[in-house]
Amino acid sequence: MDRDVLVDQMTERFREAYVKGLDAVERAPDGQWIAASEFVFRDAFLEVMKESYQAALQAKIDADSSRQAGTFSPSELGVGGLGGAAQQG
Repeated sequence: MDRDVLVDQMTERFREAYVKGLDAVERAPDGQWIAASEFVFRDAFLEVMKESYQAALQAKIDADSSRQAGTFSPSELGVGGLGGAAQQG
């Protein structure tokens, strides 16, 4: 797994999410700064978090030459993933 490549990719995604949040704050009307921007920030960073985790897991799988696991999307398993480490195989 090439950590530097992942960090560079996700740093760019972080910047995009942060700019999206800042734009929401700038557009928020007076007296509604929090109400008009809080969830934009939250949603943008939840998406970056999901993408980051998926990218890290996929890189780990790709780096493991002894496995023929292919690709998968942790998001297909739901918000909680596998439901805990006890179920991970």
